[in-house]
Amino acid sequence: MKVWSCIFIFGKFSKDSKGLEFSWEGGFPSQIWSWMMTRESILEQALELSKEHKYLILNWATGVGKSRGAIEIAALDKPARILLIVAEIPHKENWKKEFERWNPELWSKVTVECYASLKNYKDTEWDIIILDEGHHAKSELRMNILSTLKTEKVVVLTATLSRDDEELLNAAFNGRFYKYTITLRDAISEGLLPVPKIYLVPLSLDRANYSEVIEESWGDSKKRVVVETTFERMFSYISRKKTMPPTTLMIKCNQLQKYNYLTNKVEYFKRQFMVRRQEFLKNKWLQLGSERKRTLAEFKTTALRALLELLKERRFICFCGSIDQAELLGGENAIHSRKSDSLKTIERFNNKEISNLLAVNMLQEGQNLTDIEVGVIAQLDGQERAFIQKFGRTLRADDPIQIILYFRGTRDEEYLEKALEGIDMNYVHTVEDLSEIPL
Repeated sequence: MKVWSCIFIFGKFSKDSKGLEFSWEGGFPSQIWSWMMTRESILEQALELSKEHKYLILNWATGVGKSRGAIEIAALDKPARILLIVAEIPHKENWKKEFERWNPELWSKVTVECYASLKNYKDTEWDIIILDEGHHAKSELRMNILSTLKTEKVVVLTATLSRDDEELLNAAFNGRFYKYTITLRDAISEGLLPVPKIYLVPLSLDRANYSEVIEESWGDSKKRVVVETTFERMFSYISRKKTMPPTTLMIKCNQLQKYNYLTNKVEYFKRQFMVRRQEFLKNKWLQLGSERKRTLAEFKTTALRALLELLKERRFICFCGSIDQAELLGGENAIHSRKSDSLKTIERFNNKEISNLLAVNMLQEGQNLTDIEVGVIAQLDGQERAFIQKFGRTLRADDPIQIILYFRGTRDEEYLEKALEGIDMNYVHTVEDLSEIPL
């Protein structure tokens, strides 16, 4: 227990009504850090913690070793019944490989299921339950089912667990989870993950070319006539729509006009919801917000095409804003929810038959990818969890590069600022031209 004593001396503990948490934060002397902060030492601490706590959360940055940690913890008590809950069906195969790597004998004891199928396991009994990407468990239905499970131990794995997620888990299992946290910042600064080079590429919305179309419709959809107009003249039509026949208005505009149009609609429905609290207004507000994010990402297509041309000799993954964008830029290397052979494409990438992937969200978490040298993010959304998952994809490379495209003076800029809150800004460089990125 000598190392455990060191943690009490040097680690940082906090306790509140929600339980006890340990993290590496707290300003260690560098010589102590270099001695303590290794993959083996944090695994050792996780094992010690699991002996003392029935409920344990490994809130570790992507790439630190959560899967191995869970497998080693599961093996301690020689369990006969292990329930492993994963986010998506493809993650099952990843976990099989992890067990084969770290403890192949244990795999025969494991039942793997997705969160979506938890209802099939209501009132069942297990020696240990592992919740992979534990933030996916937070729906009321899933938590209600989890609360019926009987188990001796629960291990939750995540890189991005919120306080609300933790509270729900505590309630579901009627206990207090002990959280062991290793942040992305700490994992990088202490050598568990390589130091990344992050390049921000600021863009400006086009004001000159009428390359975009806004569609406004009213009246009976079967009787609508199509009318083309410009952004400047559209209000003369919209103001008279009560007296006009059913119409589909095709409004030609530039990028800035389309962005401002969407922003005004987002703000309108947001205000309406805040006053009236009607669910359909909330859904409309959120739908338009998603459309605005997707539109900003699609405006980056020209810049993305130029960037990907520069990257053609590197192994990279690009997170696109839409399926259409991924298909346009990636062709057969695009992976998304509507493509039936996405898993085969991922396998081809890992086997180095292809050198790039263009993804739409489905690779944010749960997939093991090999030797990614460069990550490209085209869509920003203000969600720290999504950003960290995307960012973490490149951090298994020796010298990872992350490139983020954003539009000045838009919500992109706000989302970017929030996304970078957990990143050491010494790693961040702004470039005005793609040629400034050392590739």
